[in-house]
Formats: sequence, C-alpha cells, structure tokens
Amino acid sequence: MAKSSDKQKIAIAAAEMTPYAKVGGLADVIGSLPLAFTAEGADVCVVLPGYRSALRTLETEPIRKEMSVAVGNKRESFAVRRGMHGDVPVYLIEHPGHFDRDGIYGERTDYPDNLQRFVFFGRAAALTLAELIQPDVVHAHDWHCALLPIVMRADPALREKFARTLTLFTIHNMAFQGIYDAPQFALLNLDRAFFSMNYLEFFGRMNLMKGAVALADAASTVSPTYAREVISDPELGFGLEGVLRNRGERFVGILNGADYHEWNPATDDFIAARYDANNRRGKDACGRDLREHIKLPPSAGRPLAGMISRITPQKGFDLLVDALPGVMAAGLELVILGSGDPAMQDYFKTAEQRYPDQLRTIIGFDNPLAHKIQAGCDMFLMPSKFEPCGLTQMYALKYGTAPIVRATGGLADTITEFDPKSGRGNGFVFAEYKPEKLIEAVVRAVAVYRQKEIWSRLMDNAFAADFSWRVAARRYLDLFARIASWRASA
Repeated sequence: MAKSSDKQKIAIAAAEMTPYAKVGGLADVIGSLPLAFTAEGADVCVVLPGYRSALRTLETEPIRKEMSVAVGNKRESFAVRRGMHGDVPVYLIEHPGHFDRDGIYGERTDYPDNLQRFVFFGRAAALTLAELIQPDVVHAHDWHCALLPIVMRADPALREKFARTLTLFTIHNMAFQGIYDAPQFALLNLDRAFFSMNYLEFFGRMNLMKGAVALADAASTVSPTYAREVISDPELGFGLEGVLRNRGERFVGILNGADYHEWNPATDDFIAARYDANNRRGKDACGRDLREHIKLPPSAGRPLAGMISRITPQKGFDLLVDALPGVMAAGLELVILGSGDPAMQDYFKTAEQRYPDQLRTIIGFDNPLAHKIQAGCDMFLMPSKFEPCGLTQMYALKYGTAPIVRATGGLADTITEFDPKSGRGNGFVFAEYKPEKLIEAVVRAVAVYRQKEIWSRLMDNAFAADFSWRVAARRYLDLFARIASWRASA
C-alpha cells in the first residue's frame, strides 16, 4: 500500500488498551507501545473493540456510520468511531451486540460467544484498516486479534488489498490460544484448505493463534527468554512449540517496556511521599502509610514484601501455599493484592488468622493501592511458574523495591541475583519450582535487608534499571525492517 508520507504507518490491533479497557498486562502494553512508536517518528494508530468502557472513557467522533462484514452465514453491521490517545488515533469498532457489556472477555466466566465476537472484530478491523488507514505494518496482539493477519493472507479480496502490508503477530501468553471445535471454522468464511495442519487445524480442532503464527510475516513474544522457553519446553509451548520453532528467525522475543509516566515514585500521585534514587526518605513514609492502610502493625524490623497479581497457579500461588510457613518463619511480612482461583483466595485470607502481624490479603484490584504497595514495600514477590514478560517487577525496580522472582520468561531477562560481595545484581532469583527454593531466596533477601549499607547498594541497582518503552519500540522497528527485507527477497 502506498504511503501518504515518509513516516511508516503502523496499525496496532488489540483487545485491551489502558485506560479504556483493561484486564491484564496486555492493556498496559497497548497503552504505551503506540506512544513509543510515535516518539520514534512512526505514524501509528490503534484498532480496539468498542467496549462500553472504552466508549465511556474515550472522547470519540463518528468516522463511518455503517460498514459490514460476514461472520459465518450472517452479515454483521458496525460503525467506526475515532478518539485520540495522546497523539495516537484510536479507532473503536462499535457493535453494541458484541461489545456493549460490563466485561471485556466475560464477568466471572468467559462469554459463550467470545469466538463470534473476536472473529467479527478481526474481520471488522481488517475492513477498517483497508478502507480508512492503508497501513504499511499491521501489528496484531494475542488470539483475540489473530483473525486479522489470517484473513489478510487467506481471504482473496483482502490479500489483494494488503499485498504490500507487513504483518506481525505478537503472543503475550501461550496459555490462551483461541482453540475451538472444528465446525466453528465455518465462522471464518475461508477456504477449507486453511483448515489443515499447516494453518489452523490443531489436533482436530481450530486454533486461531496457530493460524496467525503460520500466516503472519513474522511472530514474536514478549521476552527473549520466553521465546526460547516456548520452543523448547512442551509444557510452556502448549502444543505450538514445533510451529514456532519452524518459523526460525521469524519468531523472536522482544522484551516489553515499563510505563514510567504512570509508575514513577518521583511523580506518583497515589503514594504518601514522592522520592527517587537521590532522595529516598519518602520511601519510609510510604512504608508507614501502607502499613496503616492495610492495618499491619508498625515495622518490627522485618521487611515487607508485596504481590500484585492474579491469584492463580501460573503466578506461583500453589508454590507459595506450600512455602508460606517457611516464608513467614524467615521473617518476611507479605501483602497480597489480587483475585483469581477461589480456593487460593480463601487459603490466603484464612492464613491471615495464623499470621496476624505478617500477612494481609486484599481480594480484587485497587490501582491506588497497587501504587502504595510498590512504594511502601521493601521487596516484591513473583514466584511464577511461567511469566512471558511481567511488568510489575520492572515497576518495583523503579520504586527501589527489590524483586524476589523465579528465573523464567521476562523475569529472567530483567532480574539478576544480588551478590553482596561484588554489589552487582538487582534482586533475588531461584530456578527450580520448589517451595524450598523459594524459601531459600527469601532467606537470602532477608539477610541482605538486615545489612543496611549493602541493602542500600541493592537499591542503587534497582533504581538504575531502565526498561523504558523506547528500547522496545526500536527493536520492533528493527524487526519491521527485517520483515520488509525478507519479503523483498522472497
């Protein structure tokens, strides 16, 4: 497609975007990455479902009042509205039947029509981009947007319209692939040849993520270590390890960035006192404020660790259940903010009674409290079974809060073991997914905490870490250039 200027036109398609529609870390990525691309000189837009929350929080104007696409044997009409996220246009696909709901993917459980919703969104996004944007690059994220790169290559009419457009499909979590029964393939309105082992067929079912990986010009995931893990470990590849491995150099890991505009103790409006690497007195005030807020007794000389997370096995909570007595015995205090598995939630709420002076569990999500935890804690705990990238450990570093993590995915790419002798490292790391290994890491962290001068050096290293989106944006732009060269030489 022809460029309207010398700037590369990048269209990002996603199912979430902070602050308009947020469930997890994907929203934070899509809220930040377009701004970073813009800062690097690109011409960027975002295409997002027109959720109720997005239409209420983003000021928009109508661009197209009626367009339509086929989903199975029905035509679905929609409108397109446009708002601005900073300098970035955001195009909302407005379809009340699919998106005028309280939730994004569902409330307590997934909506039963999520496949229809996101097949429609992929088709509608493709038509919107073809008619209104004509981008040079389409960057689609996760299975909810997988149909976009699929139809750009598999639908004859769209294939012609996007003949000169580059496609990148980015995976944020391999555990969610968009797998449905084979008869549902009819909803895609594609030639039956694409329901084959080389494209969307997956052990007799349909896998949208697999189709996007196969048909996009390249695929990526959100950290270099996670990219290596998912092609080598079937438990982490969830059946797609061979498909990804076969893409060779066209499957890469690019580490996500951290939003230092929102997560910065020097400018944070949610915390009791602002501070930075050169003036840390405010962190003590934040610790006192957090303890008062969660009704934890004043410090008895023990460090306070925080967790802000979905309470699920993926995030290591099954490991923490087994390790909790040892963690508490090591002299750590812990505050947990999150929700997820009901049985695990109940366990940690009940455990407060056993450790009234050391443990607090707050069920739900509270953004101001999340900021208070980052600023008021001494340590940040992430014992994840797997972690494609992780953002909260990056935020913790910015707040001078030492992460304790398992060496997996993006945690391995961002946190290195602190060595008291050399003064190198920015946290505490364990590798084996065993309770005793987590406890050992906590014991090491508590021991360093008790040596104030050495702990201050560790905080120096944490403050000095830089995982800004500028770095990630440049790596994506480099990848787009490589994709262009691959296509030119094909």
